Amino acid sequence: MNLYKKIVNVICTVFEVIAALSLAAMLVVVTIQVVMRYFFSNTPGWSEELARQFMILFCFIAMALGVRDKIHIALTIIVDRGLKKFTLPLEITGKVLILVMGIMMSINMGPYFTKLKDNRLPGTGIPVGWEYLFPTMVGVLIALIAAYQIYDHVIYGTDEARMKQSDFTKKDATL
Repeated sequence: MNLYKKIVNVICTVFEVIAALSLAAMLVVVTIQVVMRYFFSNTPGWSEELARQFMILFCFIAMALGVRDKIHIALTIIVDRGLKKFTLPLEITGKVLILVMGIMMSINMGPYFTKLKDNRLPGTGIPVGWEYLFPTMVGVLIALIAAYQIYDHVIYGTDEARMKQSDFTKKDATL
């Protein structure tokens, strides 16, 4: 399973770089748009469209990285009420639901890539199908991350129980 973890970590690193480049590109495009609008009274037609594409890319990648780092929204009311014996089953159930969401995201977004590949965005000429490529890939990544986290919970228990071990750190809690 260490090889699996290393492969998924490399994929996550690549996606982190893509997300950082996307955020930087979005900043540049929006800056160009603002400068052109306020100083030259002429906004490029492609700027808003391109900024939106970079934002879509960044948001989907951030969603996968949030699942990896376990910084997503979680409902812990049952565990917080003192029912600690349900912590592990609830964590596993949550990860299974995330796994299913990743699979469904890939299954439902994938066909749009091929169906809309001939349609083009008016401002940039980018094929509309490309909007669905990264969400499809991110769905696969989310499923891979959730599968590893399920395995980790089944083998080692909850993150809280592992934190009590002296050799376990916060970094080990993530993928």
